[in-house]
Amino acid sequence: MRRPVAAVVEQHLTPAEVCERLGVCRRTLFSLMVPGRLWPVVRINARNIRVPASAVNRFLAASSWSPKGIQL
Repeated sequence: MRRPVAAVVEQHLTPAEVCERLGVCRRTLFSLMVPGRLWPVVRINARNIRVPASAVNRFLAASSWSPKGIQL
């Protein structure tokens, strides 16, 4: 009998949640959303976007960016 395989579903964050994690304003966040920096970004429709949590973690690990009030 086969065991069911657990599916891994990645968490996607709203721009407000990413801003809170990075300690930046919305305008700064959108300037970071370019290929090679904070990418990929999932566009749900013309008005709604989501950022994978792994992209935020990768951005923090690859850069010297430090969220406000947090020393890495």
